[in-house]
Amino acid sequence: MSGADHYEVLDVERTATTAEIKSAYRRLLLQVHPDQGGNAGLFRLVQEAWATLSDPHKRAAYDATLDGPRSADPTPEPPQDKPDPQPSPDQPGPQASYEQAGPQPSYDEAGPEAANDERPADAPSSETLQRHSPRGFRVVPRFGRWRVAALLTLILWLVLTVGPYVALSRRDGWDITMGACFAALVVVALPPHWQRWVPFHARITGCGVLIALGVVVVTFLPFANAGLSTTSRAWVYAVVGGLVVVRWLGSRWSAVRELDQAIDKWAAYDANVWGRPGEPLVDDGWIAPLAAPDVLRHRRTAHVLEEVLSLPAAKLIHGARVGNLAVAHLVLANHRVAVVSSVVAPGGTYALDAYGSLLRNGQPFDSPGLEAVVNAWHARLKGVEVHGFLIIHSDGPVNIATGGSNQVITCVPAEAAAGELTAWLSPGVVLDRRLLYDILYRAPLDLR
Repeated sequence: MSGADHYEVLDVERTATTAEIKSAYRRLLLQVHPDQGGNAGLFRLVQEAWATLSDPHKRAAYDATLDGPRSADPTPEPPQDKPDPQPSPDQPGPQASYEQAGPQPSYDEAGPEAANDERPADAPSSETLQRHSPRGFRVVPRFGRWRVAALLTLILWLVLTVGPYVALSRRDGWDITMGACFAALVVVALPPHWQRWVPFHARITGCGVLIALGVVVVTFLPFANAGLSTTSRAWVYAVVGGLVVVRWLGSRWSAVRELDQAIDKWAAYDANVWGRPGEPLVDDGWIAPLAAPDVLRHRRTAHVLEEVLSLPAAKLIHGARVGNLAVAHLVLANHRVAVVSSVVAPGGTYALDAYGSLLRNGQPFDSPGLEAVVNAWHARLKGVEVHGFLIIHSDGPVNIATGGSNQVITCVPAEAAAGELTAWLSPGVVLDRRLLYDILYRAPLDLR
């Protein structure tokens, strides 16, 4: 890839120590080795980068050939300790834990080993973090609110429903029948994540719903009205109406509890980057592996996008997918989603035509079909503003022609990408976990 160097290949800074370079090399070796299903082209680039940067003399000579604002001193200090000999591709290294769709630490904030760090014993509770976020944003929906409301209403409904039955029970056959009906109603009232512990809960829940509907219908029949007092009818309506309220609150509690298991508050606050650049978020075989230059291009773009993570509640997602349409990067902030792709191109004047295709100096230039992906995410994420950004990496000057953006995509040079994305994403200080959960877990499985 034009402009990529050994430091970009290993995903380290120019000032990285020998130990950091070795750690990055071993981590990448486990990911890209062909025997582990990795990319052969990228594996060769990783080997070349390690062979150069692991030797102090070769590294000094290589640094002297680099130009640009990130160039290090061509005569860096020799490392304190002698670097270990280059390990063979089959030599085991420290295994980096990685869950395919789980949260990954920002490359600027934590090293590869930070994902396995334990939470400090004296760390504040997640509830305290939620009320006093050091980053100044709120995580919604909240777990505790639904739990307390659901438990209180469930207890009140049980007292209202089971209390009169127990007090007036005569222990005859009718009471046994009523007890079975009340038991079915109680199962219906339980939160869904509690119902799973009840044997045959699906069938019992269906019977309970039919019983509740039957009781309501019977109370409106003339012969039933003649035998029921006003107090009895009010009690029946209170039981059925309370069942609806309790069931709804329990469903909200279970839904947010599911979010807590997938994206807990520590992940919501601490994990800014999800997935890895150049790799699919969910690797189920639908997306073909990328070539080595494309992987490096994705990494180069990822470093540009990490500057946007200074925004409150901003999340960067690599390799997201809606159905079978993949996109290199997504940036989520509040209720705005930026769909980001990139190209490596020579200098020139760039614009987008009415169909979202890239033009260089007025001529068509090969570019990803970003508009279809943007439209797919816009249709998927209801109530969310979605916009596409096509980032151009170039070693030469890049000019964007007047009107160089259509309704859904903006074309932007890499040097100005972070600023434009920050300006577009800046409103809002709320992280909606339902939106993040849909992007991470549900959208890739929507293959309709």
